Amino acid sequence: MFIEYYLNNIDDKEIDIKNNIETIIQYPISSILGTIHHIKYIKKNCSLSPQIQVGCFIDYPLASCDIERRQDLILDAINIDINFISITIPYFSIVNRKYAKFRDDIKKNIALCHNHNIQLRYILEYRKFDHQLLIKVCEILLECGVNIVYPSTGLFLDNVDDNIIACAYLNNKTGINTVVNGNVWKNDQMQHIKKCRHLDLVQIK
Repeated sequence: MFIEYYLNNIDDKEIDIKNNIETIIQYPISSILGTIHHIKYIKKNCSLSPQIQVGCFIDYPLASCDIERRQDLILDAINIDINFISITIPYFSIVNRKYAKFRDDIKKNIALCHNHNIQLRYILEYRKFDHQLLIKVCEILLECGVNIVYPSTGLFLDNVDDNIIACAYLNNKTGINTVVNGNVWKNDQMQHIKKCRHLDLVQIK
């Protein structure tokens, strides 16, 4: 199982981030994900284990930027030498069924990432959209070459068991790879995830 650590405390000072990273790299962490401000500090001041990948959130969590601005943000992240991008789906395009515009967003972003050998992932919001729309979104992502999604932004109240169900459902219906990213606070919650062998990437916050 791949374990991803998400830095999400907006009140963390630089020393807090440094101490946090020095602690988590002692564990089997596969990747670290955060905003560009966190990642800049991590890359500049903390020596990560070479096997740990670093990812950056883009247009997170509300997807309020237009396509061109999203590409600018991706380039900003690429310039700090990250391994993957996690970008929120463009909600306005999705709710208005503007799938051509959504495809355009994906194609431009994935081309930019491929040019710099960066993996592209998208972030969904399963608590706000119905199952059929989520399936459609995942099918479009796969069609365009994106094969990893997060079911939730974490912006809304979430439950790890519901999150696991959402991951399993989308994986089963479309074949897309999903990242369990509901809140995991206890060992028994982690045990629930381990039982789902096809869900092999989990995000710890």
